[in-house]
Amino acid sequence: MPKSEKIRVMISSRCKATIDYNGKSVLLSELRKILKKEIQSITLRSGQSALFDCWINEDSPSSPMNETWWERCLNEARQADLVIVLYNGESGGSIKGEPMGICHAELEALLATQSKKVRGIPLLPLAPLPKDSLQRKCDESFRTYVDNLDIFGPPANNGKELIERVHQELKDALVSLVQSAAVTPDLSKSNTGPALEWHRMSYSARERAMRDEVRKVLADVPGTKPGNLKPTEEEWMTVWLMLGGKRILAALHAVPAGLSQSAAREKVGQPFLMDHTLHADLAAGDGGPLHIVSCYKGATESQALKMLGFPDATLVPGRFGLHVADSVQKIQIVLLKNCQSPTATRSALTAWLEWLQRSEEDKLVAARAAARKRIINAIAKENVPI
Repeated sequence: MPKSEKIRVMISSRCKATIDYNGKSVLLSELRKILKKEIQSITLRSGQSALFDCWINEDSPSSPMNETWWERCLNEARQADLVIVLYNGESGGSIKGEPMGICHAELEALLATQSKKVRGIPLLPLAPLPKDSLQRKCDESFRTYVDNLDIFGPPANNGKELIERVHQELKDALVSLVQSAAVTPDLSKSNTGPALEWHRMSYSARERAMRDEVRKVLADVPGTKPGNLKPTEEEWMTVWLMLGGKRILAALHAVPAGLSQSAAREKVGQPFLMDHTLHADLAAGDGGPLHIVSCYKGATESQALKMLGFPDATLVPGRFGLHVADSVQKIQIVLLKNCQSPTATRSALTAWLEWLQRSEEDKLVAARAAARKRIINAIAKENVPI
């Protein structure tokens, strides 16, 4: 499907919900129609075509015969450039008696793959839970899901506040997405500048440059302190990070070519097998080590599992690459993908740090790191010479 010449906006909410507007209670669908009209009237200057095209299901054309209304809504959400979620606690209609409403399905699908384009506005007070058992189950599930998120801004208490909040979200999203695109590295143009310099390096020199860049970026993170830097490239380079309120030791590694190339992959191997050698260093903090691996090329789930050595692990994909966590041995590895230049490395690492805070995964990382330290202490005691 060709890209529209306008910015595609979708408003996701429960249509039949009510909201106070101009002193009376109206259906949210009326506000949605007003919002659509206002959004589609925005131009850069008088006489020019509109910047936005807004989709709401109330006045959309009918779906193809082979597409259900559920599929239509999900497809519109995926194709939109910006999705504004109006959340009042109602999950929307379900299909075939399934315990999930369409509003819940749209939000969960978007946050799994396209979270940067989602903006949420809570509508207070939340709607009362229905008496119908299936719909009540859907709404309770939706509320539990939303309670674990951190994507919603200030609430709107009536229709007037809602319209103002939507306009503010449009402005903020437009600025944020444009600025993000401006600083995102173009990996197809890696034949000039610093990227070309890294291309020219040997494996060893490139590995050192990649690790140094990660350390340089982390030095700007509040609470970061230098760890142990040993003189040879084959040994540890570490920093102390503040994650989830804990002081965590991070070990920095780099794969100076594709993970499919054995010579480059061997530069890292399975670094957690040597975690016990950091026993003395770990005494200065709360946990660790957490292994941060900058990869010159991409990183797939199968490659991550091969590095870990066993399949039973949590793998979380993201714009940064892959976050790998083992729930038994508490091993944690972050694979930062496409680190082909200082800018690309900084972009991947910043995206990972941002994801940790947004998802509140930083608290779980800290808890696993503390457990890993206890495991390493036990191993170190067993290795004491008799």
